[in-house]
Amino acid sequence: MSTTYAVPSLRNAFLTLLILGSLTTACKKSGGADAVDPRDQYVGTYVGDSRRTIYVVADILQGPIPGVATTTITKGSNSKELYIETTVANNGGFTGGYTLRVTAEVDGSTFTVIDKSTDQIELPSGKIDSDYTATGAFDTSKKQFVYSATARALRNGAQYSRTDEITSTLK
Repeated sequence: MSTTYAVPSLRNAFLTLLILGSLTTACKKSGGADAVDPRDQYVGTYVGDSRRTIYVVADILQGPIPGVATTTITKGSNSKELYIETTVANNGGFTGGYTLRVTAEVDGSTFTVIDKSTDQIELPSGKIDSDYTATGAFDTSKKQFVYSATARALRNGAQYSRTDEITSTLK
């Protein structure tokens, strides 16, 4: 008699385990190998315009100096990082062209440069060391990249600053 009751209870246990197992393994897990990296939408080469202006106190010392900027953006080693490499060819001025290589931390469509806090401002009398901050944003609907940086320094009681602005479009 105990055999007749054991078969249905084993069958019910087996069916319960089968159903539970299929429900828990059928769902796609978030953050797995199939997850989309939000940084992918920003990766690529951007070409556009740059503008560099140098100030002494609040007056423009030189600029705005126009230029052509080519920026390559790649994913960084951490999940919120992007590598930004920009080459700017200026059309005149004593600052000439320059290359910028920075790492930025992305927060949605905006970013902040995290690995560059000092720079040099080039003046007719030579270079001076400065503090440096930079931020930017992506506009995915227009496929645009905007970068804005400020360098600030103090020499002989006078405050110098330099602003760099880059606006580029994804190629």
